[in-house]
Amino acid sequence: MGLVRLESFLEDHIEGFFNKKFSSDLEPVELIKGLEREMAKYRKKKSVPNVYELTLSNEDYQRLCAQRIYDTLYTAIEKQVILDDKVMDGTLRIHMHQQRRLTRGVFKLESAFHEQDDGEDDVNASHTIMLDRPTAPLLSPGDHMTASLNVIEGPDLDSYLEIGEKRIYLGRRDKNDFILTDSNASRLHAWISYERHRHILHDAQSTNGTFVNDRPVETCCLRDGDRIRIGLNVLIYEVI
Repeated sequence: MGLVRLESFLEDHIEGFFNKKFSSDLEPVELIKGLEREMAKYRKKKSVPNVYELTLSNEDYQRLCAQRIYDTLYTAIEKQVILDDKVMDGTLRIHMHQQRRLTRGVFKLESAFHEQDDGEDDVNASHTIMLDRPTAPLLSPGDHMTASLNVIEGPDLDSYLEIGEKRIYLGRRDKNDFILTDSNASRLHAWISYERHRHILHDAQSTNGTFVNDRPVETCCLRDGDRIRIGLNVLIYEVI
């Protein structure tokens, strides 16, 4: 019994002392790495969860439960979906909770699939972070830029655009989001939609066609590093 009591004393006092003495504040990069590991569990599946529950110590929760942290985590998840060549159904949700007994610098993470509610618009719905404390949920302030289009060859060399959740139009007309000057491109040559948290390239019945990695496409789910040819221009699609 004496040995058992000694072990209990060590667990309750010595371990607690070292946790308090040497524990450090949790940093956003650690949360991002945890989210990436959680998503990696689904490498054999096509889709990944859209709900992520983060439980933090009181101290870390008070520091990290902020709009800028949410935006950082949200964008990191969106980028990882593309990098892993996955899809995500429903609205991406991040929930933060605090737990008094949790050691500072340590966090728990769980994920789940949440079916889209009736009337919920996956693209246009407000993205929220759910808080334990009695305050209004933090709303996403706008489009989260996750990828870019960069002309690496052709008449419009070095033209560049960062893209997120909004629909993007490409071609020669002035009101396009990505304006091309090449006469071989149609006025409205192609457009990019955002579906299941991925960028989908659509050819707009262009005269000379749209190509991805030298193959003609009508519709194509873009992957990091894809080369898009529109007329004489070659654009590269990359996660930023």
